[in-house]
Amino acid sequence: MTVRRILLVLVLLGGGARILWVAHAGTPPRFTSDPEAYLLQGQTIAKGNGYTNPLIDIANRQRRHDHQPLLAEQPTSFYPPGYPAFIAVVAWTVWHTPIPDGGLVRAIEYVQAIIGALTILLVFMLTRRVFDIRTALIAATIVAFYPNLVTITATLQLETVFIALSLLAVLVLVPAASGEDTRVVRLVAGGALTGAVALVRPTIALIVLAFLVTRWIAGSPWRKLMRDFALVTIAMIAIILPWTIRNAVALHAFVPVSTGIGPALCMSRNQEATGGLDTTILVRQCSAPDQKFAPGTGDTEVNSYATKHAIRWVAAHPLEEVKFWWWRTDLAYRHDTSGIDQYERLMSRRARRTADAVSDDASFIVLGLALIGAVIVVTGRRPARGVFLVATTLAFAAVPAILFGDPRYRVPAEPLFAILAAVPLAFCFAALTRGRGVSASTATATRSGGRG
Repeated sequence: MTVRRILLVLVLLGGGARILWVAHAGTPPRFTSDPEAYLLQGQTIAKGNGYTNPLIDIANRQRRHDHQPLLAEQPTSFYPPGYPAFIAVVAWTVWHTPIPDGGLVRAIEYVQAIIGALTILLVFMLTRRVFDIRTALIAATIVAFYPNLVTITATLQLETVFIALSLLAVLVLVPAASGEDTRVVRLVAGGALTGAVALVRPTIALIVLAFLVTRWIAGSPWRKLMRDFALVTIAMIAIILPWTIRNAVALHAFVPVSTGIGPALCMSRNQEATGGLDTTILVRQCSAPDQKFAPGTGDTEVNSYATKHAIRWVAAHPLEEVKFWWWRTDLAYRHDTSGIDQYERLMSRRARRTADAVSDDASFIVLGLALIGAVIVVTGRRPARGVFLVATTLAFAAVPAILFGDPRYRVPAEPLFAILAAVPLAFCFAALTRGRGVSASTATATRSGGRG
């Protein structure tokens, strides 16, 4: 079977697994959760109300019914605009086509299943560019059937969309990071794409640091290194800047992307912090006593207070901050079941234990192999492409340590873990193949010698 046919089978099987899971497990998100907020925000945009607080629209429905004066629209920027905009596109399409409006959530998840299938192709393309076709096919196979990457498509979480876009950004930047193609058009395209992805989740900006480290390790001339780094960074900022200006006009404050970054930083940087997600601690520690902590309600004030609180805490407790890196990472990597958490209430205890075990075991195996793969890449001849992949993987994997220990934060690194895990597997497969070849050649020679 040719490589193209194998890849096509993997894409179809991996996409089919995601579609079947959506058909089985796709459910509306719970209220007061990020998925519900994304859905409401996307619907608000699709209705033509712009990026405003969707809770105002809900309150105005009741006010219309009660013949009360309507509340004014309230601009917000608690969540980055990229994923709500994606939902808005799907919602608008559903509302203006024969697709039943009640099937909006499933429609979004089916689109995500298709994006998840395309992720398999992107992983193959990236791995082939960094390593070889054999490693690429193994990596694509892992991603096609990786439990959490399959199950998370049936949630209104941004990870599926973010992963596809971030892999595309890495794919575009690999030749520039390795020094093979440093044309201005490549650098600007890579930076601009990174900026666009940052509007889905700002942590993609860490890829710019991976770019810088890779070029430095590769021994790029200092002047050329800084010139290329500046081009990528400026292109990224240029894409983000219009949204920053919108925030300055609408919110009367400097908000580069999201007012949610302050609370995310403060979550595990306070005297009650556990390193993980705890909204009660968040409310007590990360908002002033007279502030209401809710998306769209005093966004800028809460963001400012929480950011300052986190900075002051780190300055006063530098050793505690270092210790928390471990606790946050441990909490994020202890389990890999974020894709089935939403469906948990519809599962029996036995089914949930089985699903958890399968998802966790798969993640631990891939993580272990990825560590071996990273060592092989770094201790080998260290081609710049491999170094960039390892640096990018570390950058994505470190997000929970930077923010707080939410298992969702490690999900975007999982396709990169799969790529690195494919390295030792491909090495073993090649060794076995060579061994069989030698054995076959020896046997043939022996038989020929006997006949002679």
